[in-house]
Order: sequence, then C-alpha cells, then structure tokens
Amino acid sequence: MSLVLVNHLNIRTGPSKNAEKVGYFDAGQKIGSYEALIENEGQTWLKFRDAKGHPRYVCVLDTNKERYVSLPVANPGPGGNKDPCIPPSQTGIPGIPKLSQFPDNRLKNYGDCFLCTCVKGGLTTLEQCMDCFNWGIATGKLRPHDCYVNCNKEEWAKEISSKYGTTYHEDYVFQKNRPHFWITQNGKEIFNPYGLGWQ
Repeated sequence: MSLVLVNHLNIRTGPSKNAEKVGYFDAGQKIGSYEALIENEGQTWLKFRDAKGHPRYVCVLDTNKERYVSLPVANPGPGGNKDPCIPPSQTGIPGIPKLSQFPDNRLKNYGDCFLCTCVKGGLTTLEQCMDCFNWGIATGKLRPHDCYVNCNKEEWAKEISSKYGTTYHEDYVFQKNRPHFWITQNGKEIFNPYGLGWQ
C-alpha cells in the first residue's frame, strides 16, 4: 500500500507529464498494489491498474527529487530502509551521491560526518553540499585537510538550515560506528554517505 503525500497528484495514462490526465489523488489517499516503477524524463513513475484494469501512472519522485508518494519498505532488515525508489548503492537522499562520487578527495576520504550534518540541515543536492563545504572551510567549521567538523554538528546543522533556507530535521539522529557516520529516523537508516546498508 502506497500513501499519497500531496494534494491533487495527477493520474495519467502514461509515465510522462505530457500524458493525458484522467484523475487525481489527494494527500492521505492510498494506492493499492503497483506493477512497476519507471524512470522517464528524470522522474520516477508508479504504474498501477485502475478499477477497470487500465494502466495508470503517478509521479513518485519529480526531477527536483521532491517525493509525492511514500512507498512501502520491503524487508528493511539490518541494512535499514530499503526504499524501492533508491538503488541499494545510493545514499538515501537521491540528490546527494556517495562519498566516492564527490569531486574533492577530502570529501571522498573523510566527509561522512560533514555530509550527515548537511542532511540534518536540510541540504539535498551535491551543489548545496559543495557550497557548504567551501563555506565550512572559510568559516573554520571544517578543518581544510580532512573535513573534520570543528564545531557542534547539531548547532551547525541549524546554521546550515538558516543559511540555505532549508528544513532542520530535529528527528534525524546521527549514528556512529567508529569512525563512520550515518543518519537514522525513527530507528531506520535514511542517509548513509557510503551507500545505504554500509556500516
């Protein structure tokens, strides 16, 4: 069972914003079983069947990674949240790649605590994180050679939220398995700089 998160989510005849609209869901409505998740035009679409058996589609993740539908978690197990929209190798925040994919070697090798602080502060893109990385070094909040966070990470997450106009996630919890950091929410892993399930 999938839960719709927004009002007036268009139901379409195909996995495209150009496909014909045939109805809509409102926030709180549920979609029964679905047949597939389809990537098209930079969006993720959920395919399901209407009461007459016709194939229908709703957008789950938009091009800006805004989520419109919450999908059931399948067998979360010890590796944490297994969101079917996020490949297992990814971080859990679709716009923030794994550490190994960052252009700066300091981030690649040591940036896990920094990236977790960014996520708690509401950042959701590589560009935001790189800008925050430069800001952190310029203000002395990050040690330049190894990304060591020189300040209280909870307080800095609040500052990040204020600087970028993003949401500070009070319910995101830092986890640490020396020396690696990741984020959980309600006991489930939602962000891991090394890839979901890596600890």
